[in-house]
Amino acid sequence: MKKLFAGISIIVFTLSFAHIASAETMSQDEQVIHIINRITYGPNAETIDHVKKIGVQNFIEEQLHPENISTPDSLSSKLSNMKTINMPLDTLVAEYGNPLQMARMDKNKDAEKDARKNSNIIVEELSQAKVERGVESNAQLQEVLTDFWFNHFNVFAEKERDRFYVSSYERDAIRPYTMGRFRDLLEATAKHPAMLVYLDNWLNTDPNSRAARGKQNGINENYAREIMELHTMGVDGGYTQTDVTTLAHILTGWGLGKGKTMEEKSVFYFDPKRHDYSDKIFLGHKIRGRGEAEIEEALDILATHPSTAHHISYQLAQNFLADQPPETLVKKMAETFTHSNGDIREVLETMFKSPEFWDKQYFRKKFKPPFRYIVSALRVTNVEADDNLIMLPALKNMGEPLYRNLTPDGFPNTNDHWVNSDALLKRIDVAKRIIKAALNTGKNVSAAELIKVLGGDFSQDTISAINGAGQNLQPVMVLSSPEFLYY
Repeated sequence: MKKLFAGISIIVFTLSFAHIASAETMSQDEQVIHIINRITYGPNAETIDHVKKIGVQNFIEEQLHPENISTPDSLSSKLSNMKTINMPLDTLVAEYGNPLQMARMDKNKDAEKDARKNSNIIVEELSQAKVERGVESNAQLQEVLTDFWFNHFNVFAEKERDRFYVSSYERDAIRPYTMGRFRDLLEATAKHPAMLVYLDNWLNTDPNSRAARGKQNGINENYAREIMELHTMGVDGGYTQTDVTTLAHILTGWGLGKGKTMEEKSVFYFDPKRHDYSDKIFLGHKIRGRGEAEIEEALDILATHPSTAHHISYQLAQNFLADQPPETLVKKMAETFTHSNGDIREVLETMFKSPEFWDKQYFRKKFKPPFRYIVSALRVTNVEADDNLIMLPALKNMGEPLYRNLTPDGFPNTNDHWVNSDALLKRIDVAKRIIKAALNTGKNVSAAELIKVLGGDFSQDTISAINGAGQNLQPVMVLSSPEFLYY
């Protein structure tokens, strides 16, 4: 154990000096590791062999078209055994929401507690499916982007009814649009009950309308503010508080269905009786008061705004390349966004083919957040995902409880949030448990083999730290090294 912590001290020290800026282009071997690190959840022997066989550019093209990529039988089998992830929204609400509603109506605290506990399976299975897909899916870029866009359009699973909606939200409003047109993604998220509940637009009502009553008694700006600040233009995008208020008036009536049952209340519905029909000026555009068409016009304005092109391009470049991506790259991506009418696949292609993306100063530049760390460790060691290891205990302890980020800005994606000694110690603990799980199943995980799969270019300090540990701890040291912690 003393050797382990001696090695840790070396690695902690090394974390601060892992990246020195350069103007070099990556070698071919570095390009293979770099593209696998950035558009997948990390190397494994199979992926390394595949990329070397077909070439980096062909691999990029392959990943940009997930519709042509087959799903492994083992993954399909695991997903098919999960009860809730493919349930339609109305079925989820009927089976898990109605019992909770009835218990509350009956004021039966025990029944309410049981119904709430029973409904936890929705997020638990969705979380497990996320891990399984991250580890096993051949369409890795699709999984990385599903995570990225969910985080971009974040909802909190514990907000009121969202515990019943979140699985459908990812499946129906995020996953189909990850590489499509941004305008379609924007509308899909805007209309989904999960977003309507999370950011309260289902409450947003013209206070002068005859339908203004109860909770729906006035203007609610929450969604109007976040759709501009986070989802489209960005906080420095050039809009004003007046634009936020105007957009909130435009969005009045955009909400949930009426009725007595939870199923009836869990579908998108535009209520014309709660809408503000006055003419409005939004971001310099005159919008004639005419109902739901106003909202569609506002979404068109937001989706095609130059600030949106820049903000989305910056967010993508920050996710896939560096915390502070080069402005030259962001500008090229924004131009593609504008010229392609917000075609996400074309924007990604511009990024992946740019010389900036292959500048060596960005090689292993980003520090892995908890989910990426765990999934990449499972991939490289070929260890089966164990939900007792992966789910609530480890990810919550590491600061990334899946689908449970309270704030609309999602989980942070920059090194300054994740790089600290406490984060390293928690990753070491997870690494020890993964290696122990491998040993318990008779699988020998060799440090030398892990280093080979990860590119083989470990620093001498890291190699010395690994060699200084006991044989069973050496794989743990590999999974705790700067060369693995950074991607």
